[in-house]
Amino acid sequence: MTSPTRSFGRSSSILAVLGNSDFRLLWLAGGADNSGRWMEAVVMALLMLDIGGSVLQVALLFAFRWSPMLLFALVSGMVADRANRYLVMIAVRAGIVAVMAALLLLVVSDHARPEHLFVGSLFLGWLYVLEFPSRRSFIYELVGSRELVGAMSLETITTTIGRLLGPIAAGFVVGQAGFIVAFATLLGLYGLAFVFVVLVRSRLPARGNGRFAIWETARTGFGYAFSNPVVRAVLMGTVIFNALAFSVESLFPVVATDHLEVGPELTGVLISAQSFGTLGAALAIGLVPNLRYHGRVFCFGMGIQLISLIGFALSPWYPLSFVLLLISGLGAAGFSTMQSTIIMLSSPPEIRGAILGVLGQCIGVAAVGGVIVGFVADYLSAHIAVALSTGLGLTLLIPVMLFTPLIKRPIAPAEE
Repeated sequence: MTSPTRSFGRSSSILAVLGNSDFRLLWLAGGADNSGRWMEAVVMALLMLDIGGSVLQVALLFAFRWSPMLLFALVSGMVADRANRYLVMIAVRAGIVAVMAALLLLVVSDHARPEHLFVGSLFLGWLYVLEFPSRRSFIYELVGSRELVGAMSLETITTTIGRLLGPIAAGFVVGQAGFIVAFATLLGLYGLAFVFVVLVRSRLPARGNGRFAIWETARTGFGYAFSNPVVRAVLMGTVIFNALAFSVESLFPVVATDHLEVGPELTGVLISAQSFGTLGAALAIGLVPNLRYHGRVFCFGMGIQLISLIGFALSPWYPLSFVLLLISGLGAAGFSTMQSTIIMLSSPPEIRGAILGVLGQCIGVAAVGGVIVGFVADYLSAHIAVALSTGLGLTLLIPVMLFTPLIKRPIAPAEE
């Protein structure tokens, strides 16, 4: 058993965090997993269109993927507080490999149908939400509060690399080799992530007493979340952004093929554009010493992303659309890095998993947004649905930025 919370220095440093071998393995696992997850989103959407699915069914794929986050995030937070988080991660990784193997068999046998893709997305979403708080709590225990910004920046970098490589690989592999090779590649990536997690040596104990009191945990988690003004503000921003901005990402392949009229290869390149901006911005955030105003980075990141997505939706030219998605990636780095960072810093250790569960439920509203934007896209068009949704999101975000403490005050760890 390794020692609990560790700190490598007085300021958050990416290099210091990477000095922890177990975190390094988790980071590599995250890189393989995120590459697979973002490649999977494009491959599944293209397969749905290939087998005769509608635009609404493509949006429903996104809804099935994220609905477990809305329904079960609090339960997964309770698991993170009470169960062995390492075993949770191992079980989740094995489950993802099994689901992807089943989907590959369906594609190989030419039996893949929309309902199979819906069920596969639902299971993958459930496994992701089960791991979400356990992984982040495990990372916090490994690196400590002083190195958390560096760790979360590296997490954002792996997500960004996945968003960069995944869609490009999806478009290229589907366009050049077909869906069988694409799903085989996904199985290989998820299998690699499983191996990296198996190699982690730390076995950090759970903080809880092992008693699974769902309603008591819900009352504690929601009670603290809504009584703490900083946590409450982050949750408000998360609900707005995920319901009205993140949910539209399911339509990006449709915007590329129907509105910009490009093929699978250029569709993958376009969707990866966000990652170029996010990668540089996440590296810059991770190298800032003693960052205190996390909320400003969080709010400004959401604002930049929403404004650029409105422009993307209205752009009639592929090069301009690429540049606007690139700019949105700059904002995505601030939002994604600071979202979990602020929540974990502001939460007492004994209920950190429960608060992350509440955050997960707020992220899960993306599933509802995905269904609504799918209906709008089916009735109007995909790019109009993106513009309407992100425009509403920007309007609702302004009060969160002006009337909450996120911009006004620095964030300090709850232990202090």
